[in-house]
Amino acid sequence: MRKYTDYYSTENPTWSKYKIIVSNEEDKEELMEAFKHFHDADINPDYITVNQLIHEYLFGYNIVVNEILFNELNSPKKGNNDSLNTCKI
Repeated sequence: MRKYTDYYSTENPTWSKYKIIVSNEEDKEELMEAFKHFHDADINPDYITVNQLIHEYLFGYNIVVNEILFNELNSPKKGNNDSLNTCKI
């Protein structure tokens, strides 16, 4: 993972580009509360992407509410029976 110390003080760090798609505002609020919890925990914010994620609680700009896209992304595809919201360990 990239760290802020990987950049000279005159360089802007390379930010991670991401979007989190949720189906409704309630899920967005839950995620923002979870990111606030992570922010308040003892997590090393020197990693650029970690710092980006733990600050999602402030505005949630990268958490997009779009039920249609969410459902499309989670629908079974031909040849793929795994749902995106299923975690296999």
